[in-house]
Amino acid sequence: MIYSIIPDEVIFSDMEDESKAVEEYKEIEYKGYLLQVTLEKNSGYRIQRIISTDPYAYLNSEIQPGNIISGNIL
Repeated sequence: MIYSIIPDEVIFSDMEDESKAVEEYKEIEYKGYLLQVTLEKNSGYRIQRIISTDPYAYLNSEIQPGNIISGNIL
């Protein structure tokens, strides 16, 4: 029995189909904020995480995790 806060899918991921692509995270600066993003298929970037000590960064609805930044920003 495994007692963990880590989801079962992560623990047993190597037992599943290994042909699944692993997401590659990149850190970018966008509008003065450091963000962790992943590349989307439609040439945009999906925000995964905000990396900031500024509390107002987390209140900015434009850079919330899950939002997509379109265009070439790198």
